[in-house]
Amino acid sequence: MTKSPFLILTTLFASLFLSCSEKETTSTPANPTQELQFEVVDSIMVDALEMLAVLDYLPSKDLYLMKELRKGNIFLVNGEGEIIDNRDIAGEGPDQIQMVAEGRFYGEEGYIFKEFSGTMDFSLYNLDFKKIKKFDGTLVELNSLSIYNYKQSFSVFEEEGKSFIVGEEPNSFSKAAIDHEKIGADFYNQANTGFIYDLDQDSITYVNTYPEDWEPKKIQKWVGESYPFLSFNPKTRKVASLPVKGNQMGLYRLDGYELIYETGVELSHPDREGHEADSEKEGMIYPGFADIKAFGEYQLVQFYTAMPEDVYNGFRAKGENFQSDPEYRDAMIKYRKLRNIVVKGDRQIGILNEFPVAGSVNLGLPDGTLIIKAADGEVERDYNLFYKIRLVEE
Repeated sequence: MTKSPFLILTTLFASLFLSCSEKETTSTPANPTQELQFEVVDSIMVDALEMLAVLDYLPSKDLYLMKELRKGNIFLVNGEGEIIDNRDIAGEGPDQIQMVAEGRFYGEEGYIFKEFSGTMDFSLYNLDFKKIKKFDGTLVELNSLSIYNYKQSFSVFEEEGKSFIVGEEPNSFSKAAIDHEKIGADFYNQANTGFIYDLDQDSITYVNTYPEDWEPKKIQKWVGESYPFLSFNPKTRKVASLPVKGNQMGLYRLDGYELIYETGVELSHPDREGHEADSEKEGMIYPGFADIKAFGEYQLVQFYTAMPEDVYNGFRAKGENFQSDPEYRDAMIKYRKLRNIVVKGDRQIGILNEFPVAGSVNLGLPDGTLIIKAADGEVERDYNLFYKIRLVEE
């Protein structure tokens, strides 16, 4: 059968058109600074007098592990907001620790808490909050000390039936061994500020978490310690590393006792443009990154906008107690705004300048939701209201 030349040309043209259209569709990336939208999908209210923060969530039992801010009271709360258990584990008793810094579910078998002390030890508890075992902390020498209300510096995971912790440790080295004043930017190659803890073997492996594609490391420019924040995705076994300064984060694959570097991700936001990382700038006048949280296949990167340098220097000129000046606190509210960058996989897909509800992000969940603790409101005791929000995808 002889085919019509017209039919052949039409088919060829259609094939070429579709091919070009497919290439154009797949090769055109989304605007990385487009404004994204999140929506509220659920909320829970916890009837407690104490100010609470969410430490962790156990999907298999729909349970939240919560903690009273700056105290040792631990709350076990179900998905309806009902308090299932409440224990004070801070103290000198056999089932207590000095001060509670952070905590996680230890699978379905219990809980593990990190204490705030000179050694930052970990303690394993069973479901009845009886202390089973104490693990030496990952601190080697105190180099940096930070206290966060809504941040997790470690995560628990299992591999081949063994229990591990992966986390941040800026105090993993001694200054005598690694002194940035002597080695400069080579610090980023030598300082292993992350760790993998084999709990079954009581073995700690320190790992380097300064991404290979992080600009200061690539060009060997000293911008300060810029200790990286880490987030862990339990489904993919991926670890994201976010140095405080610069414009890149790194993605790693967890493989036994190693973090295998995969790629870097460029980060941008209009409110960070024109700010170059260096070692001299005060934190208030540089929009440094403040946290990173994994939620499903996404990463939420957070930072605070910079206070203008002339404004900040004007307050500093008033004396060393300028931070107690009410006008300085007003300036903080005016200039230091929380901003968010959203990463999906290995690329930035957009930004978020305001959440649909006012509050602080406590936790990211594997199902793609974020837990936000509502900001203080006018209603009595609404300070333990928590929202679940989700990215609205087109």
